[in-house]
Amino acid sequence: MEDGAVRIFKCFRNIRGYLDVIMVSILMGFFAYLLVGTSLQKAVDRYFNGINAQGEAASAVAQSIKGDIEGLLAWVPACIVVLVTIIAIAVFCFARLRFRVRKSQNTLKNAIDAANIIIIILDRDGAVLELNKHAQELFDDVGARKQGNFLELLSQKDARKLIRRMDNHDTSGMNPHFELRLKTDTGYRHLYCSVQPVVSEDGDEHYELLAVDITDRAQKEIELKESHEELTAVYRKLAASEDALKAQLEKINKLAYTDQLTGLPNKISLMERFTGELEKNHECMALVIIDLDDFKLVNETYGHLTGDRVLVEVAKRLKQITSENMFLARLGADEFAILVWDFESKGFLPRLAHEIENRVDGYIYLEEANISISSSIGITFFPQDAQNFDELYKNAEMAMYKAKDKKCRYLFYRKELNDAVVERLNLINCLKGALERDEFYINYQPQFDTRSGRIIGLEALLRWENRHLGNVPPSRFISVAEETRLIIPIGEYVLRSALSFLGKLRRMGHNELIMCINISIIQLMQKDFTDMVLDILKENRIPCEFLELEITESVMMESASVVLENINNLRRAGVRIALDDFGTGYSSLNYLMDLPINTLKIDKSFIDNIGHVKGNQLLVSTIMSIGRRLGLSTVAEGVEHPEQLDYLKRRKCERVQGFLLSKPLSQAEIVMLLGGAGPCMLQRTGTGES
Repeated sequence: MEDGAVRIFKCFRNIRGYLDVIMVSILMGFFAYLLVGTSLQKAVDRYFNGINAQGEAASAVAQSIKGDIEGLLAWVPACIVVLVTIIAIAVFCFARLRFRVRKSQNTLKNAIDAANIIIIILDRDGAVLELNKHAQELFDDVGARKQGNFLELLSQKDARKLIRRMDNHDTSGMNPHFELRLKTDTGYRHLYCSVQPVVSEDGDEHYELLAVDITDRAQKEIELKESHEELTAVYRKLAASEDALKAQLEKINKLAYTDQLTGLPNKISLMERFTGELEKNHECMALVIIDLDDFKLVNETYGHLTGDRVLVEVAKRLKQITSENMFLARLGADEFAILVWDFESKGFLPRLAHEIENRVDGYIYLEEANISISSSIGITFFPQDAQNFDELYKNAEMAMYKAKDKKCRYLFYRKELNDAVVERLNLINCLKGALERDEFYINYQPQFDTRSGRIIGLEALLRWENRHLGNVPPSRFISVAEETRLIIPIGEYVLRSALSFLGKLRRMGHNELIMCINISIIQLMQKDFTDMVLDILKENRIPCEFLELEITESVMMESASVVLENINNLRRAGVRIALDDFGTGYSSLNYLMDLPINTLKIDKSFIDNIGHVKGNQLLVSTIMSIGRRLGLSTVAEGVEHPEQLDYLKRRKCERVQGFLLSKPLSQAEIVMLLGGAGPCMLQRTGTGES
């Protein structure tokens, strides 16, 4: 009920403004009715009164017409009422329509106000004709005049854009909305606009510009774009970083699993391959370790760059013999390994070892030098010799080191080798402190002149007596001393001790004795070796020609610049150089003619067969003949039987030594020998006495 009353009240309020018009219309109709009806009735009455006066018939007709007119006049009020009602309804409808229009206008106005729509009426030149309050607020914000030119607030580019839009009324082929920027003191205000032509009351064509201020959104878009660009840059950096990281990971992976020098897999890769093959349940597997002999000398003699080239060449040669059931790796330094599986029998591995020897051992020809290399090989089986990779590797390496000690090409692992490894470690530990504990001493073996029978030389022989190991033969500890480089201080000890003893003998009147000392290639590789030798000779007042340094044939043949420089400097200073164990190595006459040597020392292996093997006797005779023709002295070592001595004397060998003549003696025994029957020793031993 209340809602109905409210509606009636609102309706009455809406038509209240039109009640005056309705009342006036009703009164005017009523007075028109009275006036017209009365006047018409009076006129008719006068007309008919005249007719009545003329006759009865006419009077009847006049009455009839009057009745009709009165009947018609009765409808006049009704028509007036209908007319007034129609007018009232029309006024009501018009009022309601006006109300709706006004309501729509208010709604539109409220919507425009709520949406902050900017409305600006412009002429063709861009002059501002009208604007709403939002436009006024915009103009106030940008400091523009109300009646100014709108185009002046825009950039040239935006001004041209607006003019094109005003000229082009048909926007069906383009987006009707566009963006404009108003210049301000602090930057730009961004408007999202549309423009339409409108006709004013005067008939002039104007333009209605509708716009929404999107500055905040535009700023957000700019910031978003900048952020996007920044994020894009960051993404690109991250992508580049990811690519770099991937490349770095690949590089790290390659470094972790690949030997950088040779390109072969490394030990880690070998371990993983072993694990992978282990999962395949192969019936048999074996690990072969190849180690290059004395490779440190190559690095120290020719330099590490040359050593690297040698390793690369060895890797190439080993690749040539690997097959599908093999995995080749470099373990580090001069060690390589081949993992083998599914081989037909154990006889396959000796054949593989021989093939490795044939491929690897020999000369490697480089621009700077021709380098001779040899290898030692250790072989072990899985699972017979080991239960995991570490044991397998340890056992193969153990077999390899034992093969190196025994000077054999390859060796299979045996459990007994464990004891040998422990013994080697003990030997190294004891050797490290032997000099400080004064465990070394020197014996001297006399060398006799076959013509005069007199002692003309002494060979210094190093001996080692350890409280735990007892007397250790040189064959056991010299190679270890070279590998550990302890040979350098030990060799200096031998030089100083032997030359000091020779100086003592010279002061006793034995001025023609030659002191013979074995020298390792490790010593010859020291740049100051020549100066050290000459200083020791000078300290003991010994002329250089009474020192003879014995160097093996392999050292001579494979010597590098530093070694040859030391040998030549010593030779020029007057020190005698002897080629030790001649005949067991290269024995090349071409090399022999060019070597800076004074003496050929014939190896004991040839002397042992004198009287037993005719070919060896001929070889010894040939060596001595070559030596004499080249102006070299000849020395035979290991003379143990009278027939050997007689043969050497007949072939005019200049010096001899061996147990037949004298065993190695201490300093005191040498002094007694030289002071007693020394000059007659050779004649007595020649009769078979020892």
